[in-house]
Amino acid sequence: MAPNPLPRFWPTPTQAEVEAICRMESPVLRNLLITHTYHVLKVSFTDVTGETDHCWCGFSTWASKTAGTFIRKDVMPALTRDLLARTDGILRTLVGMQARLLGTWGLSTGVFTALSYVMDPVMDAVAQHIARGNLLVFQELGPLYTTMLQHFTGPGATSPAALERVVSRLKPGPLEAGGQDLLIRAVRAYHEALGLTHTKDRAERVFLANALVGYHEQVRLQEPIVGALGAPLKTLFLDHLMALMRARTTCLPETWLLAAFTPLAERLERCFRELCTRALMTLELPDRTLWLGEDIPALSPTAAFPEDLLRLEHPELRGLLQQLDRTPDDTKGSAARDWGSVRDRMNLIVDLFRSRQQDRGLYEQPFTHMQVEAFQQGRMPDGRL
Repeated sequence: MAPNPLPRFWPTPTQAEVEAICRMESPVLRNLLITHTYHVLKVSFTDVTGETDHCWCGFSTWASKTAGTFIRKDVMPALTRDLLARTDGILRTLVGMQARLLGTWGLSTGVFTALSYVMDPVMDAVAQHIARGNLLVFQELGPLYTTMLQHFTGPGATSPAALERVVSRLKPGPLEAGGQDLLIRAVRAYHEALGLTHTKDRAERVFLANALVGYHEQVRLQEPIVGALGAPLKTLFLDHLMALMRARTTCLPETWLLAAFTPLAERLERCFRELCTRALMTLELPDRTLWLGEDIPALSPTAAFPEDLLRLEHPELRGLLQQLDRTPDDTKGSAARDWGSVRDRMNLIVDLFRSRQQDRGLYEQPFTHMQVEAFQQGRMPDGRL
């Protein structure tokens, strides 16, 4: 039995609406609108690809929603708690010199006090990088999907002229030189899918397009991701600890104090980076939270991928996966080892896209109607976001 048609509660976004979101100053409200707009775009894009196969927006909805937990700093209490727990263990391994330097204050009290002051600015830095990446991707891909919907639906949608009207808005050239060749190839694949009736052929074209868009997106995100992972906890911690000790009128030279506490600050920063990386390497889907440091779960006990994508035949798609996928035709080995590496992220992302391309659960709304009404009016919504 065919599934019920997807409900359409909101009209397809216009270019003017997408541009207005990009101009918003509040990163929190902007992220909510970006996430919601991706949802509306993915539902609208079923007019191009059909309802069986998700376009890239089907995944970006949930990636953007996950990013929102960092932009709003919802993850800060858990990160702070885990860091303080790790810090307690680190302090037990230290010699007594640092405790003597802190005097009656005590090592744990002094270190925990300094950490409590720096966590907010550290998380501000993480949030700013994530918000920048969220906007950077939407600025480029929100208008592109809106343009494809404009030209790839209605009379003449399958014509070469419709394809040319979309491609002409993109900049030819390699990605490393600021070009959009990957997006041009993706647009062509989506347009090919529009004219296909065989489900396997259409699914492979959509997967090719999604993977190309994902590759372009991840290269664009490299700087914000590395920036978020490199939040300057060491510098901020040492600055604040030195200020606290100066206030206690210590007579020791600051160079001595820095030499004594820099190894501790470096260990704390490594610990925070590990915890932050673990938090970043999650993806909240409607039915589960994926930990991206583990292999992508197979679609079912008997198959890693939907039947249409079990054995790939399209030459361009096969060539792309040879470039990006370390373990072809299997989700084993998909786990990301280093979230700061584009190639590591893409090895996981192609398996995520392939395994969940026909997961109808991804069409769920990321927010309630009341929440959407609130942030569309410029208000923070109630309830869990």
